[in-house]
Amino acid sequence: MKATEMIYIPLLLLLAYLIYFLKIAPSFYNSIFFLAAGCFILIKGSDFFVESAVGIASKLGISEHTIGLTIVAFGTSLPELAISGIASYQSHTETAWGNVIGSNITNVLLILGIAMIITAIKPSKFALKDSFSMLAVSFITIFLALDGVLQIYDGIILISLYIIFVYLLKGRGMEGEKRKPSLPPVLAVIFFILGIFGVAIGADAVVNGAVNIAVFLGVKEVAIAASIVAFGTSLPELSTTAIAAIKKHHGIAVGNVIGSNVMNLGLVLGFAAILNKIPINLASPAIIFFILVTLITPFILKEKWIGKKTGIALICLYVIFLLSLYWM
Repeated sequence: MKATEMIYIPLLLLLAYLIYFLKIAPSFYNSIFFLAAGCFILIKGSDFFVESAVGIASKLGISEHTIGLTIVAFGTSLPELAISGIASYQSHTETAWGNVIGSNITNVLLILGIAMIITAIKPSKFALKDSFSMLAVSFITIFLALDGVLQIYDGIILISLYIIFVYLLKGRGMEGEKRKPSLPPVLAVIFFILGIFGVAIGADAVVNGAVNIAVFLGVKEVAIAASIVAFGTSLPELSTTAIAAIKKHHGIAVGNVIGSNVMNLGLVLGFAAILNKIPINLASPAIIFFILVTLITPFILKEKWIGKKTGIALICLYVIFLLSLYWM
């Protein structure tokens, strides 16, 4: 067992205890610890998660892309589900829908962009088809919000769309992929559990640490909410997709982004709308960028190989998006 794996479980348990049970008063130094330890747990947890997902794909005869669309996407979207659900229940509706839309933009522009810079990406033969599914769910969401609010019945429609999307994945095979020797089934399950807990707790620790550090440094609360917290909910997607790219698991790297975006709209936003009415400003910069990103994704994924130039262009668009949130 590697040294990092020996450190992982004790540190994971320590973070869980400090965050959820002890609930120590924030200070500048323990915030730095949360930030650093959370990053380590998040990255190593994502590593476990990707390895287990590939093992599960191999054993079940399912393609990496499909695993990325479902299991990995669900695990990495848990922070969005928790935050948007709680925000909606507490009537912080702008946070509920802003978290979903912002996360979807971040997933494509920043996360997929970074993956393309790490290595040239070869999309699965299903990637383009699934990007059109994402396009359809996105524009149905906009259509439902044309009256300026998402109601409970809109939420039911969105969740139904997600169920249909997952159902349509049934029967997909390995696409002729050659699988490397995979983890034994028991070890794959253990890695999966360790990974999903690491991703969730690590992301929570990173957000807590970063927010507290920003407060101690005197950064405005609005800036914290719009940048650090929003970015924090996408950390699982970022770390999981980056690790998948490094390990050349292109199917998981792309599938995770598409699957997370569909889940964010269908399951996360749908669940939030069921809990509370969600007013949405369709003229906001976030919605405009959301439409733009949704439209360009199929054009990007139709290429056989996607490299650094496209990745840099996506990240530049992400910077413009962030600037638009503060200046438009």
